[in-house]
Amino acid sequence: MLLKILRLGSWKVVAPVDGDGCCEVEDQLVELLADPKLKGYAVGFFALWERIPQFGPRQLPTALYHCADEAHDIYEFIKGPLRLLCFEADGALVVCSHLLRKQSQKIRKQDKAPAIALREAFLSARVANNVQWMKEEDGES
Repeated sequence: MLLKILRLGSWKVVAPVDGDGCCEVEDQLVELLADPKLKGYAVGFFALWERIPQFGPRQLPTALYHCADEAHDIYEFIKGPLRLLCFEADGALVVCSHLLRKQSQKIRKQDKAPAIALREAFLSARVANNVQWMKEEDGES
């Protein structure tokens, strides 16, 4: 499993990279930056990420970050109508799964499924010693 480091500090914020070298989370945020109505939310996610490497995600207020699925340890970053699903691992790692637009009070099961699958794949890759890192700045692992 190849993970792209999006923010680095005592905590890492990462997201998966597919076989073509694309990072879906990063691509989704870039698309938001191009939309004048949603740009502020994308900037807000980046601002939250800036706070994570220093303090960890649980230092954020629950209005900005909280558990979305206790059974699977899936968390969500919140900015306006947008949710960025993720999970924590290894005591200092936040693995971002995907971005979605909130459609109801609770996140639907089908919207959580990709984050749950990513967590399971990550845990399997970690056991198999098959987790690789790609830095944002240089694009190399």
